[in-house]
Amino acid sequence: MDVLIISGFLGAGKTSFIKAMTKATGRQFVVVENEFGNINIDSKILSQDKNQNEMKIYELTEGCICCSMNMDFSLSVMTIANTLNPDYILVEPSGVAMPSRILESLKKISYEKIGVLAPVVIVDSKNYREQKNFYPQYFNDQINSAGSVVLSKSESLTEDDFKEIHDELEIKEGVNFPLEHYEKWPREKWLELLTRRADGKNYGSASKKSDGADENLESIALENIKNSSPDEIIFKLEKLLSGSFGEVVRAKGFINSNNGVTTFSVVGGIYEITSGENVETSGEAVIIGEKLSAKKIHELFGGDLVVEDEDEE
Repeated sequence: MDVLIISGFLGAGKTSFIKAMTKATGRQFVVVENEFGNINIDSKILSQDKNQNEMKIYELTEGCICCSMNMDFSLSVMTIANTLNPDYILVEPSGVAMPSRILESLKKISYEKIGVLAPVVIVDSKNYREQKNFYPQYFNDQINSAGSVVLSKSESLTEDDFKEIHDELEIKEGVNFPLEHYEKWPREKWLELLTRRADGKNYGSASKKSDGADENLESIALENIKNSSPDEIIFKLEKLLSGSFGEVVRAKGFINSNNGVTTFSVVGGIYEITSGENVETSGEAVIIGEKLSAKKIHELFGGDLVVEDEDEE
């Protein structure tokens, strides 16, 4: 069984990449999900695609698999190996995770039946500068831990654009950096990700936490959001991004509407909505950012605030 870490900052497009990877390779994966917050939105997004092979979603929504849940994460990988015994586990950590710490955790449990593949990091070609400048601890750890760096939202970029970003990110020699969007990859290029081994290389050392902007991110989760029309959802997202609710870095969720389930996503101050999704939901949302007003956000969306357990730090 091989373990492949697919990391990337908030909103980089990790879930979309995993969906494309499953379709392109025809392989079945067990996906270990970790969300920054108390509701796992991405597991439902992965599960809703009926064109894929069936994927099992192993959710870790409390804490962070790269730090406070190191032991639980290690035990989870061992449990999956011993019970499901898949060919591959894809680990999709939170966008504010440290892949170097996940690699350190995997070293503790690696044995002849569990291999570690060269980690993949997804970089948002439209928002990477802001992410690198404002959240360098997370962003740099992800880049430094990568065996492959893949640019998302890059369909319109030229090869020269890819090379310019490669140089700006100071990608290390030997790191795989495809010069085209992954939707253009042949199957062989996808399969290379499943054969490139970590083979003892230093893909980054475990980073220590430090004070600063990186540590100020917080998450607000809501459930049981009442029905809204797509127009009402757009109005709420416009209000959310007005600045009066705090600095929103990432938001995503599902809201029932008269057109079925509407999915919304906010990255880099831009929102997208899609109606008619086939998802079972009571109406859920996660908002991530700094200096967020839980009261105002709750009043805007309605529903119920999901409160962390009292014994959690």
